Amino acid sequence: MASRGAVAKNGHVTEDEYQTVKKVYDAKVLLGKHGEHSLPDYSHTPNRIYIKENSDGSFREMRVYNEKRRLYLEIGYHGEYRLTGNRKQPILHYHKYDENLDRTSADYLPKEMYEKYKKYLEAYGL
Repeated sequence: MASRGAVAKNGHVTEDEYQTVKKVYDAKVLLGKHGEHSLPDYSHTPNRIYIKENSDGSFREMRVYNEKRRLYLEIGYHGEYRLTGNRKQPILHYHKYDENLDRTSADYLPKEMYEKYKKYLEAYGL
């Protein structure tokens, strides 16, 4: 089982569960084929980046995978009550994941991290 209840075979992206709807640079924008979806916890390709969009095509979140194909970073742009006190106000933030896929609490995106992933974020006007 993936985080937040999404199920993917072996935790990886499979063609019967997700489709790539476009690319933003080298990142694949994924869409679940069976309604609502989370991004997968693992990638078949080392050092992959997957992006999830909102239904209007705006940026929702991006997951970054390491050389072992494991999720280690998620950058989001949606409500985070812990940061804003409001669940609806979108805020650019991040979570880190450990080897057990436990994630840290949301924190503001530091400038260095923004700079590293700037091209993906700027493609969505962030």
